[in-house]
Amino acid sequence: MPPTKAQPASPEKEETSMISEHPVTEPKAALSKSVLKRFAINVASLFSVHAANMLLPLLTVPYVVRIIGPERLGLLNFSMAYVAYFTLLINYGFDTAAVRSIAADRTNKALINKIFSEVVVGKALLWVLSTIIFCIVSFSVPEFREHLVLHVCTYFSCIGVVLFPVWLFQAMEDLGRVAVFNLIVKILFTLTVFVVIRQADDYVYQNLSLSLAQVLVSVVAFRVAIKRFTIDFSWPAFSALAERFRDNRILFFTSVVATIYAGSNIFLLGLFSTPFSVGIFSAGTRIVGIVQAFVSLALNQAFFPIVANAFGQGREQGLRIVKTIFFPVTLFMMLISASIWIIAPYFIHLFYGAKFEEAILVLRVVALLPITLGLNNLMGVHTMLSLKMDKPFFRITAIGSVISLSLNALLIQKYSHVGVAYSWVITEACVTLGFYLYLRHKGVQLIQFKYLQDAVTFTSNRINTLFKS
Repeated sequence: MPPTKAQPASPEKEETSMISEHPVTEPKAALSKSVLKRFAINVASLFSVHAANMLLPLLTVPYVVRIIGPERLGLLNFSMAYVAYFTLLINYGFDTAAVRSIAADRTNKALINKIFSEVVVGKALLWVLSTIIFCIVSFSVPEFREHLVLHVCTYFSCIGVVLFPVWLFQAMEDLGRVAVFNLIVKILFTLTVFVVIRQADDYVYQNLSLSLAQVLVSVVAFRVAIKRFTIDFSWPAFSALAERFRDNRILFFTSVVATIYAGSNIFLLGLFSTPFSVGIFSAGTRIVGIVQAFVSLALNQAFFPIVANAFGQGREQGLRIVKTIFFPVTLFMMLISASIWIIAPYFIHLFYGAKFEEAILVLRVVALLPITLGLNNLMGVHTMLSLKMDKPFFRITAIGSVISLSLNALLIQKYSHVGVAYSWVITEACVTLGFYLYLRHKGVQLIQFKYLQDAVTFTSNRINTLFKS
């Protein structure tokens, strides 16, 4: 990993420090207005565009599902779950590591150029590897070969994964442009769906249109990033690439195990159940997927670089920011969960119709997920990873993967899509509890009521003065 001016303690030092023996002495100064203003601007820009991002895809749902039905909807989502594994390989934890390094020292041009070159080349090489694996699996396994055209249409989006430097915009806290790029993808996707899907057999065009839109916007975003941040690309040395792959391996394996427990539900359901069940599960979890996207935008993309920068200045400053935001985020996610449970039948009937009646129960089961998603991000991504607790983070998510696989093995055959929903919720709750217990064991107590005043101030008085400073 390239050096930075200020880095949090290494996992080994963190775990052997006197963190559990001496409570953190927090600075008396409140969060600076500049930090809060930057966070608020990023979240506001993302939220305003994300509102459109939520509405535009939903416009196509009533039109598409009434043409293609639950089974073909299940095939579309199964294909995306299949290709998600290749996306995971291509990313290889590069994004999180790059954001963490650049955000801690974003004025270091040489560092930014070095990381940009290594990440882009590293992703390109992994895309070549993933393409070879994709071809071997898709052609040799009958279940995948049967829907080869669909999988190829979906896999085309992986080119966008290589080119879209969302991690650079995130680290430089220039997320307004990322939000605009995402909005353009949704607009292009929405327009093409209404044009190309006319009958049930046209269902493959849905994933193709989304892939094409993502690739097009990724090319534009790549060019904008190079020009805006004056990137000087240079082919990295083999030793530098090898070091980056070596340094990011823990983050990669963490992503793998996290995907197993959080992202493999549709894939496993498609393997061991029916396309109909996948379609019902996909419909029932659609709105939760929207919430997941918002959590990723607001917490991961807007908040993570601020936290990483704060931890780069000092451990105490970083922890103070996380503790201050803890209560507002938790309350907000609780309100979202309650709202999802209430609107479940109305949402399913309005957007999916009578054929998807069974999706109501699925949606009400997974309505608890926004709470665990928010807590997992605060305790896991923003605290443990910022404190370089990568190894315990990996171990906890690995345990979550084992729990998920075990529960799915027990529940899919008997309860199908409903069983997978329960498995997902139970697993997320176990991972959340694991993060909390480990941090508490290490003396990091994020739930402290003395920070309620800071939280109230953050959500009321200061938010009104952020744009005046």
